[in-house]
Amino acid sequence: MLFFSRWKVTLILGAVLLGILFALPNALPSDVRSKLPAPMQRTLNLGLDLQGGAHMLLEVDLTSVMEQALDNERENIRIGFSDERIRAEFIRVENNAVVGRLRDAADMPAAMSILRSQSELIDQTALSQERTTSVEQQGDKGFRVQITDANIDAIQTRTIAQSINVLRRRIDPTGTTEMTLAREGDDRILLQIPGAKNIDEIKERINKTANLSFHMVRKESDSEAMIRAAVENDRVPPGTAYFPMQDGFSGLIVDKRTRITGECLKSSSEGLHPQNNYPIVNFNFNIKCARLFGDLTSQNIGQRFAVVLDNEIITAPRINGAIPGGSGFIEGSFTIESARELSLLLNAGALPAKLIIVEERTVSAELGNDSIQAGKIASILGLVGVGLFMWLSYGLRFGTIANLALTVNIILIAAALSLFGATLTLPGIAGIILTIGMAVDANVLIFERIREEVHIGRPPVNAIETGYRRSMAPILDANITTLIAAVTLYFVGSGPIRGFAVTLAIGIVMSVFTAVIFARLLTSTWLRRSRPKTLPI
Repeated sequence: MLFFSRWKVTLILGAVLLGILFALPNALPSDVRSKLPAPMQRTLNLGLDLQGGAHMLLEVDLTSVMEQALDNERENIRIGFSDERIRAEFIRVENNAVVGRLRDAADMPAAMSILRSQSELIDQTALSQERTTSVEQQGDKGFRVQITDANIDAIQTRTIAQSINVLRRRIDPTGTTEMTLAREGDDRILLQIPGAKNIDEIKERINKTANLSFHMVRKESDSEAMIRAAVENDRVPPGTAYFPMQDGFSGLIVDKRTRITGECLKSSSEGLHPQNNYPIVNFNFNIKCARLFGDLTSQNIGQRFAVVLDNEIITAPRINGAIPGGSGFIEGSFTIESARELSLLLNAGALPAKLIIVEERTVSAELGNDSIQAGKIASILGLVGVGLFMWLSYGLRFGTIANLALTVNIILIAAALSLFGATLTLPGIAGIILTIGMAVDANVLIFERIREEVHIGRPPVNAIETGYRRSMAPILDANITTLIAAVTLYFVGSGPIRGFAVTLAIGIVMSVFTAVIFARLLTSTWLRRSRPKTLPI
């Protein structure tokens, strides 16, 4: 138990040395730290309550989502009737439902069959038989299709979950910022971004919808009269839509329906035009949409297609040949910065609904400095108190060994948090202070066991050997149960609770290493060199 081979000593001291190296950048000025190798530049990220940042409460505009859902139902009904040659006098959205009237009452059985077939199960895997829509016949020729309450709840839940995922990818594309994104109530999202400095840029990313789609340009776009009617009277042929050009020139009439949207994107990135060297946005489609895009371009050579972003046409090039493989680029009036910003938004995806900032505030960094200073004072007082206790209880030699192990423990915690890019919050500081108290528990168990062995007359080597061996089981039991609690807090909690769980879990692992392995190495080294006849404990 007390014998350490050379390779074991090398591994233990190497781990301690690496911990010191990775913890050291936290104590260096930023200009010195920037000159270090990339892995050595990582430091502890401070949370919102320590370094300040942005706090926002966003409201999801679910009204627009429901309007879109009703519009989709109306379009599906129109297409279903068209495929079966069922003629309708009108199909429109009215009073939160899709209502319509057929021209011929004889078509009603077939129409009702189509309407019922379009009402699907909300969750195919669940035992519930709740459906997306309810269908009601009104008279001989009329019908009414309404979205069910269960489907409304499902749409709201899905919309908020998608919004959270898109916001996370937009604001923190690298995943290194420990921001808080959580649902609050039925239609709100809490957003907290530690260290945020450019609040306007964050708000701009939130307000961008980044809804991308590809549409074939209709021949009606060549008619000035049709364009004028679309602009002035909002009148376009059935199945078409009018979108203005992003550069301010007159827009185009395009096919309303498309199967190639931003959801087809596999990736996008900024770049330069291969011939003219101006900024562009490169894109790659997934396998399914790459095939659709290849068919679209091969079947419409000589025609134009429009790239529509947020209801504005970025560009409308002419198809000169088939584009297989699903790769291409979008060109427009881009700068390098705007191309990079657009590619970031496209990679994150389109927000399923508009977000309204209902509460916004900036947390001052001065308050964070006060918290840091309070945390430092609490940590120092805790360390001094624990150190004095160990010296008074177990003497100079064993107390020093315990205090050295505790110091290395704190260094290793700082190194691990820096290496993982973890965020330190006030609860995280509380976790570290708690770890300081817990870290000496293992040493107390070991030293008390050694003291018992000395009292029954065992020689020094035998007493230390037995003390470490018999203390191993209770030390592991106590720390494993605490680690389970920390892991549970991490997966169940969010935000500051996770910060507390991370520091606690790392502290537990490091305290076991320093108390059971590193302190034992120090004890073994002292015992081999001093060869005491009695133990000063």
